[in-house]
Amino acid sequence: MTEAEFFDTFDAERWSLTFMDEEDTTQPVQQVGVVAIFHLVDAYLPIRRKHIAEAIALYDQHFGSKLQGGYRGEMGMRIQPYSRKTFTDCFEHITAENPMNAVEFKWMSRPSFGHVSDYMFGVYSPAGWMEKIHKVTTTVRFYLPVEELRGEGRQRVERLLLDMCQILRPLHGAAGLAIQECHEWEDFQYVEYEVAWAYRGLDVCVPISSPSWRDGYIHLNWYTFLAHHWLAKLGTEEQLRAKFADERIAILPYQWGSIIRAGDWPALGKAGADPRPELYAKVNDVIKPLRVNHIGSLHYGSIAGEIRFNPRTSNLWLRRFDRPEDVQAVLKTTPAHGKSKSSQESERYVVRIYSGTPCPWPGDWRCEQASHLGTRFFQAGDVMPDLGDKRVTWRLVKPL
Repeated sequence: MTEAEFFDTFDAERWSLTFMDEEDTTQPVQQVGVVAIFHLVDAYLPIRRKHIAEAIALYDQHFGSKLQGGYRGEMGMRIQPYSRKTFTDCFEHITAENPMNAVEFKWMSRPSFGHVSDYMFGVYSPAGWMEKIHKVTTTVRFYLPVEELRGEGRQRVERLLLDMCQILRPLHGAAGLAIQECHEWEDFQYVEYEVAWAYRGLDVCVPISSPSWRDGYIHLNWYTFLAHHWLAKLGTEEQLRAKFADERIAILPYQWGSIIRAGDWPALGKAGADPRPELYAKVNDVIKPLRVNHIGSLHYGSIAGEIRFNPRTSNLWLRRFDRPEDVQAVLKTTPAHGKSKSSQESERYVVRIYSGTPCPWPGDWRCEQASHLGTRFFQAGDVMPDLGDKRVTWRLVKPL
């Protein structure tokens, strides 16, 4: 793929990847761009907090002129302008904060809780006691518009990722095309769910973490970061290259780990056209022994019947690059840890999708608004139909 081909493909889908505020249609609430996410352990320690400060300084060096405002958690949920003093104060706060206190901040090009930014650097680093007891991890994320990949920008972004990994020493993480969320992302999780299934190459990079994410990676994207002690389980660098058996897949080592790049340009993975991008699938086949087994739920529960990721659909999405026969176990497993669940609780584990959305998995589906009509078989990628002129919800009854 060439630069021109990538941007032609992306621009053709841009309208379907951007969602505007209903009350102010000039402002986006969710969109797709370049997202980098880093999962860190022991980041409450002073030396690790210093690494976080160095990371925001690096982002500021490249894109500080794009940032307009944001907030710091210890100062309350109050937007303040971004300036040299703001940056200096934030840097000093990160390095001086007590390890038993959390560090949280977000600086944005569009300083708003309800609208998404093209440029963003955000961190949530839990308090030391919180990490020790609940085993949660620190999450560092940054956003860039895809336009930053034009010309020599692609090489600059790659250099930035290597420098960030060298500074932050992530356990795992990734970068590439992903859904960019506003701060009030919970309000639009149902949109994120639809987009993630319609474009399988996009990552879902939520600002929260789970204890299980210490046990394996959860992101696979254009660039995938893995610590050396994890990668060593797969063999040497030479053995890893031999397993990929494709010179288009690059391994970019840094002191604490390696970045795996799946091709020269990221893939959208549009369902029905390219649901398993070739190079993403090749990387997945080799490194999936390092993947977390149960990701948990990427979203919160439904509050008005809208469809969001639940534990089962999150695990299914995690395996979107797997071969179909390898995914069957996820669809057939009991809800959680082999324990029986009440019918109400088991609702959290069904696979549901709106009409107008590509079918995520082949099998027999039932329309929830017209169950008397029985089931219909759909192939993966088929667009789930409306009922008459009404949008409906389809539930997977029997996977293929």
